[in-house]
Amino acid sequence: MGFVGRPFIFLAVAVLGGSAGLALIGSASADVVPRKTAGTAAPHPADGSSAKSRTLRVEARLHVGEELDLGAPGRSVGDQFLFSGDLVSTEGPEDRFAGRFSGSCALTDLERDTGPCSSTAVLPEGQITVQGEQTGIPVPSPVVNAITGGTGEFRKARGQVTQRVLTPATWHLTFEVFDVQPHRTGDGRSPSEAPMPTPLSSSGK
Repeated sequence: MGFVGRPFIFLAVAVLGGSAGLALIGSASADVVPRKTAGTAAPHPADGSSAKSRTLRVEARLHVGEELDLGAPGRSVGDQFLFSGDLVSTEGPEDRFAGRFSGSCALTDLERDTGPCSSTAVLPEGQITVQGEQTGIPVPSPVVNAITGGTGEFRKARGQVTQRVLTPATWHLTFEVFDVQPHRTGDGRSPSEAPMPTPLSSSGK
Protein backbone atom coordinates (compact mmCIF):
# COMPACT_ATOMS: atom_id res chain seq x y z
CA MET A 1 0.00 0.00 0.00
CA GLY A 2 1.44 3.35 -0.96
CA PHE A 3 1.86 6.44 1.17
CA VAL A 4 -0.92 8.44 -0.49
CA GLY A 5 -4.25 8.05 1.25
CA ARG A 6 -2.92 5.92 4.10
CA PRO A 7 -4.49 6.68 7.51
CA PHE A 8 -2.74 8.94 9.98
CA ILE A 9 -1.07 6.12 11.99
CA PHE A 10 2.51 7.28 12.17
CA LEU A 11 4.75 7.21 15.19
CA ALA A 12 11.15 11.59 14.88
CA VAL A 13 11.95 14.39 14.15
CA ALA A 14 11.94 12.34 13.35
CA VAL A 15 12.11 15.64 13.77
CA LEU A 16 12.32 18.40 16.81
CA GLY A 17 13.30 14.81 14.12
CA GLY A 18 14.29 14.26 15.30
CA SER A 19 14.22 12.88 13.91
CA ALA A 20 10.99 11.85 12.74
CA GLY A 21 12.57 13.15 14.96
CA LEU A 22 12.26 15.35 15.39
CA ALA A 23 11.78 14.08 16.72
CA LEU A 24 11.22 15.11 18.14
CA ILE A 25 12.08 14.29 21.10
CA GLY A 26 10.98 8.99 30.66
CA SER A 27 9.06 11.96 31.86
CA ALA A 28 10.59 14.39 34.16
CA SER A 29 12.93 17.13 35.32
CA ALA A 30 13.82 20.34 33.50
CA ASP A 31 11.13 21.55 31.12
CA VAL A 32 11.97 23.36 27.92
CA VAL A 33 11.16 26.84 29.22
CA PRO A 34 14.51 28.31 30.26
CA ARG A 35 15.26 28.69 33.94
CA LYS A 36 18.30 30.05 35.72
CA THR A 37 18.85 26.69 37.42
CA ALA A 38 18.58 24.57 34.27
CA GLY A 39 21.77 22.92 33.11
CA THR A 40 25.21 22.62 34.63
CA ALA A 41 28.09 24.95 34.05
CA ALA A 42 30.77 23.88 31.59
CA PRO A 43 34.25 25.27 30.91
CA HIS A 44 34.18 28.75 29.39
CA PRO A 45 34.49 28.70 25.60
CA ALA A 46 36.99 30.82 23.72
CA ASP A 47 34.51 33.69 23.22
CA GLY A 48 34.19 34.16 26.97
CA SER A 49 30.49 33.25 27.17
CA SER A 50 29.19 30.82 29.76
CA ALA A 51 28.51 27.50 28.01
CA LYS A 52 26.19 25.05 29.73
CA SER A 53 24.78 21.57 29.32
CA ARG A 54 21.02 21.12 29.51
CA THR A 55 18.50 18.30 29.42
CA LEU A 56 15.13 19.28 27.93
CA ARG A 57 12.14 16.93 28.21
CA VAL A 58 9.01 17.65 26.20
CA GLU A 59 6.13 15.95 24.43
CA ALA A 60 5.94 16.33 20.66
CA ARG A 61 2.27 16.39 19.60
CA LEU A 62 1.78 16.02 15.87
CA HIS A 63 -0.83 18.01 13.97
CA VAL A 64 0.46 17.14 10.49
CA GLY A 65 1.64 13.72 9.29
CA GLU A 66 1.68 13.45 5.52
CA GLU A 67 2.91 10.43 3.57
CA LEU A 68 3.97 11.17 -0.01
CA ASP A 69 3.97 8.46 -2.69
CA LEU A 70 6.86 9.46 -4.95
CA GLY A 71 8.39 7.62 -7.90
CA ALA A 72 6.88 4.18 -8.54
CA PRO A 73 3.22 3.86 -7.48
CA GLY A 74 2.80 2.22 -4.08
CA ARG A 75 5.31 1.96 -1.28
CA SER A 76 8.77 2.35 -2.81
CA VAL A 77 12.23 3.75 -2.16
CA GLY A 78 12.09 7.54 -2.18
CA ASP A 79 8.66 7.92 -0.59
CA GLN A 80 8.60 10.60 2.09
CA PHE A 81 6.94 11.31 5.43
CA LEU A 82 6.45 14.96 6.47
CA PHE A 83 5.41 15.96 9.98
CA SER A 84 4.96 18.99 12.25
CA GLY A 85 3.36 19.91 15.55
CA ASP A 86 3.76 21.50 18.97
CA LEU A 87 6.28 20.86 21.74
CA VAL A 88 4.55 20.78 25.13
CA SER A 89 5.92 20.84 28.66
CA THR A 90 3.98 18.61 31.04
CA GLU A 91 6.09 19.52 34.08
CA GLY A 92 3.36 21.18 36.10
CA PRO A 93 -0.34 21.24 36.93
CA GLU A 94 -1.18 22.24 33.35
CA ASP A 95 0.39 21.45 29.99
CA ARG A 96 2.34 24.43 28.63
CA PHE A 97 3.20 25.28 25.04
CA ALA A 98 7.00 25.17 24.76
CA GLY A 99 7.74 25.46 21.04
CA ARG A 100 7.22 23.87 17.64
CA PHE A 101 8.85 21.15 15.57
CA SER A 102 8.78 19.88 12.00
CA GLY A 103 10.73 17.49 9.82
CA SER A 104 10.81 14.83 7.14
CA CYS A 105 11.96 11.25 6.49
CA ALA A 106 12.88 9.55 3.21
CA LEU A 107 12.27 5.82 2.81
CA THR A 108 15.44 4.02 1.65
CA ASP A 109 14.97 0.45 2.97
CA LEU A 110 11.57 -1.17 2.29
CA GLU A 111 12.26 -4.30 4.36
CA ARG A 112 12.85 -2.35 7.57
CA ASP A 113 10.86 0.80 6.68
CA THR A 114 14.05 2.73 7.34
CA GLY A 115 15.56 5.96 6.12
CA PRO A 116 17.29 9.21 7.07
CA CYS A 117 15.24 11.81 8.92
CA SER A 118 15.85 15.42 9.86
CA SER A 119 13.86 17.77 12.07
CA THR A 120 13.98 21.20 13.69
CA ALA A 121 12.75 22.21 17.15
CA VAL A 122 11.87 25.90 17.51
CA LEU A 123 12.26 26.99 21.15
CA PRO A 124 12.27 30.38 22.90
CA GLU A 125 16.09 30.32 23.07
CA GLY A 126 16.59 29.38 19.42
CA GLN A 127 16.35 26.40 17.10
CA ILE A 128 17.83 22.90 17.46
CA THR A 129 18.44 20.73 14.39
CA VAL A 130 18.37 16.92 14.61
CA GLN A 131 19.40 14.25 12.12
CA GLY A 132 19.73 10.46 11.95
CA GLU A 133 18.31 7.16 10.72
CA GLN A 134 14.80 6.10 11.71
CA THR A 135 13.34 2.59 11.60
CA GLY A 136 9.59 2.03 11.27
CA ILE A 137 8.63 4.96 9.02
CA PRO A 138 6.00 6.30 9.48
CA VAL A 139 5.50 4.55 12.85
CA PRO A 140 9.02 4.91 14.27
CA SER A 141 10.74 2.70 16.80
CA PRO A 142 12.47 4.28 19.82
CA VAL A 143 15.62 5.94 18.60
CA VAL A 144 18.54 8.18 19.56
CA ASN A 145 19.55 10.76 16.93
CA ALA A 146 22.22 13.46 16.79
CA ILE A 147 21.87 17.15 17.50
CA THR A 148 23.68 18.74 14.58
CA GLY A 149 23.50 22.43 15.47
CA GLY A 150 21.09 25.28 15.91
CA THR A 151 20.63 29.02 16.33
CA GLY A 152 20.54 31.50 19.21
CA GLU A 153 21.64 29.88 22.45
CA PHE A 154 22.01 26.61 20.52
CA ARG A 155 24.26 28.01 17.78
CA LYS A 156 27.11 25.73 18.88
CA ALA A 157 24.92 22.94 20.19
CA ARG A 158 25.85 19.28 20.06
CA GLY A 159 24.45 16.21 21.76
CA GLN A 160 21.61 13.80 21.12
CA VAL A 161 17.83 13.39 21.25
CA THR A 162 16.10 10.27 22.58
CA GLN A 163 12.63 9.61 21.17
CA ARG A 164 10.02 7.16 22.40
CA VAL A 165 6.40 6.71 21.34
CA LEU A 166 3.55 7.45 23.76
CA THR A 167 0.74 7.30 21.18
CA PRO A 168 0.80 7.35 17.35
CA ALA A 169 0.60 11.15 17.43
CA THR A 170 2.51 11.83 20.66
CA TRP A 171 6.24 11.29 21.17
CA HIS A 172 8.39 11.94 24.22
CA LEU A 173 11.64 13.71 23.38
CA THR A 174 14.66 14.11 25.65
CA PHE A 175 17.22 16.61 24.35
CA GLU A 176 20.69 16.27 25.88
CA VAL A 177 22.31 19.49 24.70
CA PHE A 178 25.93 20.51 25.20
CA ASP A 179 27.56 23.92 24.59
CA VAL A 180 24.43 25.99 25.23
CA GLN A 181 25.64 29.60 25.07
CA PRO A 182 23.32 32.31 26.38
CA HIS A 183 23.54 35.61 24.55
CA ARG A 184 21.58 38.82 24.07
CA THR A 185 19.43 39.72 21.10
CA GLY A 186 19.62 43.01 19.22
CA ASP A 187 17.05 44.63 21.55
CA GLY A 188 19.04 43.66 24.64
CA ARG A 189 16.90 40.71 25.65
CA SER A 190 17.96 37.10 25.81
CA PRO A 191 16.17 34.81 23.34
CA SER A 192 14.22 33.34 26.26
CA GLU A 193 12.78 36.83 26.93
CA ALA A 194 11.78 37.41 23.34
CA PRO A 195 8.18 36.63 22.27
CA MET A 196 7.45 33.08 21.13
CA PRO A 197 5.32 32.49 18.03
CA THR A 198 1.63 31.75 18.67
CA PRO A 199 1.10 28.02 19.27
CA LEU A 200 -0.81 25.97 16.74
CA SER A 201 -3.33 25.10 19.45
CA SER A 202 -3.78 25.94 23.10
CA SER A 203 -2.99 22.47 24.43
CA GLY A 204 -1.60 20.63 21.44
CA LYS A 205 -4.11 17.80 21.99
